[in-house]
Amino acid sequence: MPSSGNDPLVPPWEPSDVSNRTSHRVQSSTLADEVRTELAAAGLPIHPGHEDRRGNEVSGVLVELADDFEPGQGGVWVSWWVNGPLAEASLRARRVGAWRRDSTGGTEWHPALRHLFVVKEAMSSALEEILQSLGYAVLRDVDDYREESLLVRARAPGPHWRDRAVPPLAGSTGYSGGVRVRLIAGEFAGAVTTVVSHKYPLGAIIGPPLEYTVEHPDGEGQLTVAPEDLTLAEDDDVQP
Repeated sequence: MPSSGNDPLVPPWEPSDVSNRTSHRVQSSTLADEVRTELAAAGLPIHPGHEDRRGNEVSGVLVELADDFEPGQGGVWVSWWVNGPLAEASLRARRVGAWRRDSTGGTEWHPALRHLFVVKEAMSSALEEILQSLGYAVLRDVDDYREESLLVRARAPGPHWRDRAVPPLAGSTGYSGGVRVRLIAGEFAGAVTTVVSHKYPLGAIIGPPLEYTVEHPDGEGQLTVAPEDLTLAEDDDVQP
């Protein structure tokens, strides 16, 4: 493709660059949706991301595409956005220049500015810890113009909290009453039944119970079963 030179009608990039950037934006959009879903599941309010962020009273997590990076090097910006009375008070204090050097060489801030900083810093640290717990790569202090934002990149492969708990971990400290189990030994091996109760060694808080009481597979009475003689039932056998 010829060089664009000074011709404004010829784009200064190759078609492959356009394709790469489009793909990068799609991936970033998917990551942004994923991060919003995860943070909402953690109970955090998600900011709608309106362009006029001060035009509403919504506070919460703001997730934005990190378009200012080369393809494959970006991610999404995550920050805690504050609206309402605190934002208004800090904006007023900022407009009137309500901070100065104190006698110790530090800075004396108006309480609204100081409190806003504390809130954003605390929430940023909390967001960083939550996202890292999920396996995301989280970077701080990446952009001087986004000091309060975290750069979040794709989640590393690994276990996820949405994964169903299954043996051998499931059952390690016993199944609670109401859990559906499959008998794997004895006269009723293969039958699916429900745990009624369990009996633990005196003082034990971790480890399998001594025995289970389950509903009798024949439908009448109950049955005592050793912990090694049953396992968690498959998905289609588990009661909601």
